[in-house]
Amino acid sequence: MDLPPEGYFTGQQLVLAKAIRDGNIGDIKRLAKETDLNSYGEHDMTLLFYALATSTHDNATPERLQIATELVKAGADPLQPRPNGGASPAEWMAKLDNGIWLKALLDGGLSPDARGKVDELPIIFQTSKARNSETLKVLVAHGANLEASDILGQTVVMDAFRYSSFDNVKYLLNNGANPNPINKKGVSLVEMVSKEIKNSKEGGEYNDECLTIKKMMIERGVKWPRS
Repeated sequence: MDLPPEGYFTGQQLVLAKAIRDGNIGDIKRLAKETDLNSYGEHDMTLLFYALATSTHDNATPERLQIATELVKAGADPLQPRPNGGASPAEWMAKLDNGIWLKALLDGGLSPDARGKVDELPIIFQTSKARNSETLKVLVAHGANLEASDILGQTVVMDAFRYSSFDNVKYLLNNGANPNPINKKGVSLVEMVSKEIKNSKEGGEYNDECLTIKKMMIERGVKWPRS
C-alpha cells in the first residue's frame, strides 16, 4: 500500500515513519526509544497503524510484520482507540481473515485477554465478525480465556453463535469452551440454539449448522430440553 509518511507525520514521528516505510528494523528500534509512539498524526494515523497498513498484500512479510511487534515492545499501544470511538489496532486486526497482523501485536506483548478501552469488550469477541476462524485460532494459541464475558455475561461462544459465526462456535467447543454458558439474564446457549432451530427452515444450511452445534453440545454433556 502506497502511504507516503509525509502525508501523515511531521518531526520525529516522520523520521520514524520513514524508517518504517523503508523497513529498517535497526533504525526503527533505535528511533522508537526517542519518539512519541502514540500521538496521532494527520488523518488520525498512529505509527502502529501505519506499520500495520504498510504490511499488507505483498508487503505482509515476516520482516515487515516484525516492525509492528517492535513498536509494541517499545510502547506503542495496540489498544489505543481511534478518535470518536473507532477500533484500536488490536480490535481491528482481530476482525480480519488472516491472523498474521494480530499475532504480530501479541508477539509484541499484547495480552490475548485484553479488552477494548471504549467498550471493555474482550478482543476475542471481535473474531466473531471475521470471515473465518484464523484470528480466533491465533488468540486460542496464545492462551486466551474462552470464558471471558461481555457486560451481559455472554461468553465468546454465545457471541459467535449470535453472529452466525458457526466455524468459530465449533472451534471454541472443540477447544474446551463451556458448551452451555448462561448470561446474566438467564439465557443459555441451549435456548439460543433451540430458538434458531425452531425458527429456521428445516433442511436449510442455517438450520443444518444449528443442528450440528446442537449435536456437538450434547456430545459434551449438555442436556437438551424436550421440545
